[in-house]
Amino acid sequence: EKSGAMGLGGKPTPKRQATRRALKAREPKLVENTRKAFFIKGPKTSQIVINAMKDMYMMKKPNAKMMNRKNQKLRPFEDHSSIEFFSNQLDASLFCYGAKSKKKSHSLTLGRTFNYQLLDMVEVSINVDDEFKCIRDFSGERKKSVQHGSKPMFIFQGDQYELSEDYKTVKSLILDFFRGDVVEKINLASLCRVIVCTATSDRLYFRHYAVNLKRSGTKIPNVELDEIGPRMNWTIRRVKSAEEELRKKAMKKPKARKSQKTVKNIERGTLGDKMGRVHMEKQDTKTMALRKFKSLKKRKGKGAAAEDGSSSKKQRASSAGDEE
Repeated sequence: EKSGAMGLGGKPTPKRQATRRALKAREPKLVENTRKAFFIKGPKTSQIVINAMKDMYMMKKPNAKMMNRKNQKLRPFEDHSSIEFFSNQLDASLFCYGAKSKKKSHSLTLGRTFNYQLLDMVEVSINVDDEFKCIRDFSGERKKSVQHGSKPMFIFQGDQYELSEDYKTVKSLILDFFRGDVVEKINLASLCRVIVCTATSDRLYFRHYAVNLKRSGTKIPNVELDEIGPRMNWTIRRVKSAEEELRKKAMKKPKARKSQKTVKNIERGTLGDKMGRVHMEKQDTKTMALRKFKSLKKRKGKGAAAEDGSSSKKQRASSAGDEE
């Protein structure tokens, strides 16, 4: 696309308004946009890997992009330049790579990028012997009412999340993948699903449940969980941790965010209007110097006016009699 005049920093300014909006949306912000993810296939995949990627794609929607073509030369742990290229093209900081090989069958690689540079990633293998099930294998009325894309709840069970660095990385990746939008308030009725990850010494059990609230006769309802899939048992194969310098840059908070203080009695409305609350002492309106209007002055009633008229007539008559 042709560019116009030179902008700040010596970069050309695009002529098209749509291109300007797209570039502005990619600029750094104090509050980040919702993280997007892209799902990409390796040179060889199995039906189990495809089903697992489709289910995770459904859980991540609408902030997800599924790429249907197979990539013959894509291997993230050997060369991650292709991952960084797709991350830049799709403006996505999360990725899921699925592949199959003789040594590592049914493998998934979850990772994230910072500033379109690879930050960290984890490779897990799906254990088929432990009864793998996808979403379509589960039936139930509760599954239909769950809106994929809503904010889920998370439960991480096991001591491995505190003892092992690899499990800490997996926990952080799962939270970034499925947490959705960052909000200040949430409606409790919209918390309709929960992701449970149980860690043992050699397995990680990934489960997805729908929350079913039933009457209990009190204000607090009974909570039941209905499994809606996917059901996967993972084994951690390889972990690439973030480099120290890149990790510090990714976790660095901007100065404007640090100095931001909460102002009391000021809030924003649903339409973005700024509203404030002022606390004042009790005022006495009787002693206040207010503007007086003629229309608000007290007037004499009709009865009083009639009495005044009759008395004036009597006075006139009596004065006339005296003169005679």
